[in-house]
Amino acid sequence: MSESLARENLSTIDDLVHAVAGIAHVEKPHLESRASIRKLEIAKEPFDKELAEAKAKKNMWENDLNALDHWTLQWFMHWITCEVANERERCKKGIDKSGELIQEAQAKVDHVNEKIHDVEAPNEKNSVDYRSLQNYREELTELLDSIFADSDFPTEKEAKLQRDEAKERLDKVTEDFANVDKARELIKKADMSLLEAIVDLRQSNDNKDLAAGQVYFPQEAYEALKELREQHPDVPGILPPQEYEKKADETGAYYSPMQRYLWEVRQQLAKLVEWCDDRVLENLDKEAEETIAFGAKTDEWNLERRRIVREVILS
Repeated sequence: MSESLARENLSTIDDLVHAVAGIAHVEKPHLESRASIRKLEIAKEPFDKELAEAKAKKNMWENDLNALDHWTLQWFMHWITCEVANERERCKKGIDKSGELIQEAQAKVDHVNEKIHDVEAPNEKNSVDYRSLQNYREELTELLDSIFADSDFPTEKEAKLQRDEAKERLDKVTEDFANVDKARELIKKADMSLLEAIVDLRQSNDNKDLAAGQVYFPQEAYEALKELREQHPDVPGILPPQEYEKKADETGAYYSPMQRYLWEVRQQLAKLVEWCDDRVLENLDKEAEETIAFGAKTDEWNLERRRIVREVILS
């Protein structure tokens, strides 16, 4: 405990206490807005995925049309059988339909982005004030820590204990969020790798030198899912597709059994993303509550130490 340090910094302590009290009211609305934004971002992700898929399908159709427009064996065979005109028309229809899907998905994405902006804009000042609040709290806490080093005041110890318990509860929620976010990133990484593989397979008609009965699975997706299983065993598993249905998608495109297999795996991954999103949504409000509780307990602890400085140390 340092009486001289307390005396030298008494006015600074008072100023910081008043600064914290002056803007503490922004914490709750700021955190509630932040939670609302996160919920909207989660709601937007399926539309982002829908948009990426529509763009990929348009790209595949454009590549198919481009192949027909060049002198290749495929083009020649279609020409001989008088099918090239039909194939060109089918490609153009596929491109048009993909373009419509892109517009629809983009409209959904834009709509949610507008909602996010509507929440973010009014929260900008609160966001700035909240960062100031955190800085004031940290500065005040560090200053009082230096004064109360090696001190032994029962009321201060009790206030610190309550603050530490609040910190443990907040850390638990934060850790859970971090784990779910890591899991989601691995799932999304695998998903994008699979989408790229589907495009690649359709463009190249490459069977990846596989023996009969085998399937191609991109290495990047495999590594991501392997890491997911090792580091996040609580995430549910996925069931491999069992049957292949030869049917066109909404743009009229047909896929090989291998391509369809990868599409089906992506649908399974979408369910895992939903599982992760449910975990996040369950804890968003709890995170805000625990953050507010931790801030309140920190303020109570610092106010008790300020009282001790004034009424005990400097009396």
